[in-house]
Amino acid sequence: MRILLLLLACLVLNQANAQELVFEVGGNSTEYQYQNLNGAIVDYLKPATGLHVQLKRENVLWKVSKLFGAFDKDDNPLYVPTIKYAFGFTYNQYNSVGNTQGIALSYQADHLGIIGEIGPEIPINQAISLDIKGIVSVAKMWNGNQYIANQYMPLDDQPQFSKIRIYGGYSISLVHHLSKFVSGFVKYQYLSSVKEPDYPVNHLRIIPTTFSLGVKINP
Repeated sequence: MRILLLLLACLVLNQANAQELVFEVGGNSTEYQYQNLNGAIVDYLKPATGLHVQLKRENVLWKVSKLFGAFDKDDNPLYVPTIKYAFGFTYNQYNSVGNTQGIALSYQADHLGIIGEIGPEIPINQAISLDIKGIVSVAKMWNGNQYIANQYMPLDDQPQFSKIRIYGGYSISLVHHLSKFVSGFVKYQYLSSVKEPDYPVNHLRIIPTTFSLGVKINP
């Protein structure tokens, strides 16, 4: 919690230089794709839900409308995209459940990381726009455990979970501009941890799918 408060303070102190301050909360459905020492993907792990929280700032990189002689003060023409980029901090619970040889098990892992995004926001009408972004994220588990045989075991000493991971993916958002200063949005996001040098032997890939609601504030 202290880390999250510190990250929040960092963004708020810098929000004066930001085009928009963006906050979102939602849920992850996470697939653990594990390949054992023989290179075979195990089939006893199933997706489970977990919390998703993200705080970032978003800026305009380039307005395509300038090619048509528009100025910054002009409203964006319909269907003409504005290229935006964003960076910030993310907290996620990546969880999974399963059953092997009649024994129930579950994984619960909390991850903190940084995220970068870039892509077009396309006005559909005066109040609605479509926001599409490519994503790169770096995250690390800071707390996690496995529940099996009626006992909890920490995941800190398991390299497949404790290592720093790089994720790539995309998001699609439908943005409703409530005023010049506030927008709300609903968002779908897909990420996947990248393949690592030991792939495909004894390798765990984390693949979260996320639905979230959020707000953008233009200071």
